[in-house]
Amino acid sequence: MPTITIDLEELKKMTQITDLNSIINAITQFKGEVKEISDDEITVELEPDRPDLLSVEGLARALKGYLEIETGLHKASTIKLEKSNLTVKVINAKVRPYIACAIVKDLKLDDRAVRSLMRMQEALHLTMGRDRRKVAIGFHDLSAIKPPIIYTEADAETEIIPLDMPIAMTLEEVLINHPKGISYKHLVQEGYPVYIDEEGVFSFPPIINSERTRVTEKTKDLFIELTGIDSKAVKQTLNVIIFNLIDRGGKIETVNVEYVDENKIEVTPDLTPRKMRLKVDEILNLIGIKINANQIAKLLEKMRYGITNIIDNKEIEILIPAYRVDVLHKVDVIEDVAIAYGYDKLTPEIPSIVTVGKPSRMEIIEAKIRQSLIGLGFQEILSFTLSSSKLQTREMNIEEMKLVEIENPISSELNVYRRWILPHLMRFLSLNKHVSYPQKIFELGYVAIPHKEEIITLRNTSVAIASAKTSFAEIQGELQAFTLDLGLNVKLKRIEHPSFIAGRTAAITVNGEIIGIIGEIHPQVLNNFEIEVPVVAFEITHYKPEYPNSSKKPLSIRGGIKAEWLS
Repeated sequence: MPTITIDLEELKKMTQITDLNSIINAITQFKGEVKEISDDEITVELEPDRPDLLSVEGLARALKGYLEIETGLHKASTIKLEKSNLTVKVINAKVRPYIACAIVKDLKLDDRAVRSLMRMQEALHLTMGRDRRKVAIGFHDLSAIKPPIIYTEADAETEIIPLDMPIAMTLEEVLINHPKGISYKHLVQEGYPVYIDEEGVFSFPPIINSERTRVTEKTKDLFIELTGIDSKAVKQTLNVIIFNLIDRGGKIETVNVEYVDENKIEVTPDLTPRKMRLKVDEILNLIGIKINANQIAKLLEKMRYGITNIIDNKEIEILIPAYRVDVLHKVDVIEDVAIAYGYDKLTPEIPSIVTVGKPSRMEIIEAKIRQSLIGLGFQEILSFTLSSSKLQTREMNIEEMKLVEIENPISSELNVYRRWILPHLMRFLSLNKHVSYPQKIFELGYVAIPHKEEIITLRNTSVAIASAKTSFAEIQGELQAFTLDLGLNVKLKRIEHPSFIAGRTAAITVNGEIIGIIGEIHPQVLNNFEIEVPVVAFEITHYKPEYPNSSKKPLSIRGGIKAEWLS
């Protein structure tokens, strides 16, 4: 979970609360945990589902509502933003095709405010930005920028004076020599995205900004630019930032973003609140309380929602502020009603049914798998079950594979349900090349295979070793030790697979059935992930669950299981 450090003096000033205990108690209601308190700072661990809280401004806004100092919809949600008449042209931007921009004027930035600004940027980079991959943020001193501004992709020899560097460097040199370039060069493998004005490059997203546009205590006006691979996420992140800067007294002006190649213009930011209608009975039944519509409306105002209408005391129409990017469903709003009401006021009830709890068969098997692999020196990782068709196939040297496709994906990076886990292990290894070798990792999780009119779901175990000295013999030894722990008698059968080196690949069988694959990863796959050491791996199917109302029995690695994802 994200952990943020907040200036206590600023938090008290923004909330108008001087009692520290009141602040701490309110933070806990937002699922936060205070980790450390010093004379001038407080460190808080928060849930990642509320990115608007990951700054002193956002936290102060929520606390003021909860403590009824300032309730209802934020004033910025209803005002019309000034137009700056600035246009940013997007030309031939393919690596990070989506942008959003804004101008913020008349800011009063002291050392504390600049530090808070940088902390907010990093918190949003890690959460909404997925460590800059999905969204990257740049703050610039507007007075140092000379329009017109163009966002495009430049040549590797184009120069920039990066932050904290006294001399100009080419974009290629930044990736090789600058600390940020070394850390994030994997995000710009196919091009060099840049913002350019009359004086040259002033931003190289998602890597580094220019020293020329550095934000200091003397900065009065900001130019904010965001880039990313997901248009919606880019705009939502900008909205979170803008509301925070409004709370600092900034005056917002919109920017025209002209996508020249697509012949369209967007105006950012857009702070228009979203509308939603809630049924009173649905709220009361889900939480288990008895209050009326007017009381619910007051609770919603404590959580900074706007109330537009109460219909026959049965329905409530609300406005959701643009910074509440976490609200995806009515249940999210109902949870806020429960928080405002107070979980401590809810009366616990013992269920009216009698059950005897025990671990499921799947949990027992997976506990043994984890125990064995951890004992062999492997570290467990956790990745998303949603994946991309590119990662599942092309990057693994596979030309074609049937995948469970998402009908309306929010991103090209999450457009299928994974068919196997090994591609995610490879990506994990590619992102951790700065860590010393050998690296031994594993993951347990669901995979899905389309089959005629149904989707087959399986539980897989995937294991990988990255090391300069690793070989098929090593991974075979790990497999033997692992299966011995599980009491299995496995045999290997030579097969060919495009993700593995020919002649160093085998099918893993139990009682004649293929349950998985083992081998040395193909050099082309290593090149695709820019991994510079050999990788060996195996993946097996250890469980096939069934729905509770199914007449079929679940299958396990103990008998009857098949690696249907391999066929």
